[in-house]
Amino acid sequence: MTFFSKLWSFISGTWTYFWAIMTAFPFLAFPLAYFLLYLWKRDRRLAGRWAINITNFLLIRAVAVAYSVIWPDAVSAWWWITGFFLAAISLIGWIQVRWKGKLSLLKASFSVWRLSFLLFGLVYVVLYTTGIVKTMGNV
Repeated sequence: MTFFSKLWSFISGTWTYFWAIMTAFPFLAFPLAYFLLYLWKRDRRLAGRWAINITNFLLIRAVAVAYSVIWPDAVSAWWWITGFFLAAISLIGWIQVRWKGKLSLLKASFSVWRLSFLLFGLVYVVLYTTGIVKTMGNV
């Protein structure tokens, strides 16, 4: 093996393990992202927003993986996630039109993204607990 193939093997292996840990435990990404962004930009609000965004992305991935592991024969979780985002954006958009008379898809999307952080955090905890209970029931 050449030096570059060994280097590439090390980098891809490390990235795979890092991605697997962040998928299994997405809340670990919040302090990591916050700390790194704060060191880089020295802005707490910006670091907090980006840490929430990164953690939300990882929560969505973790929920989809946990759902497929717990119920392998069920409909893919990505359909449920897509349906949630479409329904939530539609509902918030409808509320915006009713209250303000105009639609701002950007504001509706940001609102749904922030709400999904709370929802997927709760769903992650429920699925993680369900997976533990289901695994212990099979033993």
